[in-house]
Amino acid sequence: MSQAAGPSELFLNLFKVPELRKKALFTLAILAVYRLGSVIPVPGIDTLAFAAQFKEQTESNWVFSFLGLYNALSAGSLTDFRIFALGIMPYISAEIIFQLLTKVVPKLEEIQKEGQSGQRRIRLYSRLSTLPICLVQSYFTIKLLTESADLASSVVFNIHAFTALAMVTMTAGCYFLIWLGDQITERGLGNGVSLIIMAGIIASIPNAVLQLLQPMLDSKTSPAESLDAFLSLVTLVVMFVAITFCIVIITLGRREIVIQHAKHVRGAKVAGGQRQTFPLRVDQAGVIPIIFASALLTLPTILFGALKGNVGTGFWASLLTDLSDALNNNGFLFNGGYCVMIFFFTYFWVQLQFNPVELAKNFKEWGAFIPGVRPGKDTTTYLSQILRRMTLAGATFLCLVAVIPNLLPEAMVLIFGDSAHLNNNRMFFRVMGGTGLLIVVHVALDLVQKVEVQLIQRNYEGYTGMIGQRKR
Repeated sequence: MSQAAGPSELFLNLFKVPELRKKALFTLAILAVYRLGSVIPVPGIDTLAFAAQFKEQTESNWVFSFLGLYNALSAGSLTDFRIFALGIMPYISAEIIFQLLTKVVPKLEEIQKEGQSGQRRIRLYSRLSTLPICLVQSYFTIKLLTESADLASSVVFNIHAFTALAMVTMTAGCYFLIWLGDQITERGLGNGVSLIIMAGIIASIPNAVLQLLQPMLDSKTSPAESLDAFLSLVTLVVMFVAITFCIVIITLGRREIVIQHAKHVRGAKVAGGQRQTFPLRVDQAGVIPIIFASALLTLPTILFGALKGNVGTGFWASLLTDLSDALNNNGFLFNGGYCVMIFFFTYFWVQLQFNPVELAKNFKEWGAFIPGVRPGKDTTTYLSQILRRMTLAGATFLCLVAVIPNLLPEAMVLIFGDSAHLNNNRMFFRVMGGTGLLIVVHVALDLVQKVEVQLIQRNYEGYTGMIGQRKR
């Protein structure tokens, strides 16, 4: 059997092996369909005029600036009001919610324990609940984008008819992406939904890089400004590489808990006695806490912005304006609340997924124990201590990944003393750093692992087949 292949060898084997080559080409074809659909606009809007006005709004309004981040995650489908503007995030939200509910609601937990049939039912519930999430999210997104007179002027016909048509189109686009993801999962390589999200993020990178290069390519820019832009670009690239390295290290970081199986005497034979390891990842919760925290922090700001236009002027309008400004993503209140929520959801998710009491009970049923730790209560205490420490490290890592992209552009202004390119630097880090980069690294590592497993399985089948031929 062959050892683990390097990156170049793994890539070559991906197209040398017929089965893997077929799956890889099918995956690329589905992703091409996704990218083709990302350029189809929603009927009834002047996309060029809307995109230009949207860019102006993102430079002056924080709510629109957040939508610029959402636009990056949906590969630019939002700024041009395309059919995939919602992306596949509504379905991800529904799946996360039902994963949490299966640990809280006894009825759903019983359904999940039924095996594959139960998992299919849970998946069906998730897809049905995606429909109201899509409708609500599309309605508020359309209302927020078109409530300005300038943005509303981009709509070709009646705003109410356009809202209804856009809601149906964007919801249908989300369900079509779910279907594409299922095709990749069943007949391609890796998890289809994750690959679609990663493809959307990667597709936004060229535009972010071009925005950074624009000052150096503009003939009106002075040599001093071009030098500052070049130094800023080099600094961003170095920081990007450093963040990527840290994400890979933490993502692959594991704590191996040694488990000893008890020996059993059966007749003249002695069974058991083997030692195994039970791995626990440092980043056990993944990107889920960041998604929940950002959604909960953004919702009040969007609501404050929507209510501010209905209350007119006076005390309540001033209060809503102050609250909206206080939750600015560059402020202390936003970043502090962001970190608190990330810590909360990280601990909450890990406790739901890994219950030390159940783990200790399972070890006892398997006839296994941790060397030096008594089974039962002592094992539960030992596992709880390990989980608390690892969760603390994972939550701290997620906070740094989520907050650093908000702070580094302002820090670069202090270093280089030029705020003219602040928005370009901020968008670069929102696309290539933080949440987006964390998703890309997780999906890429998972894809490489699945390809290696298939290669090892193929080599093992060939090895056993060769042994069978020799015996005959």
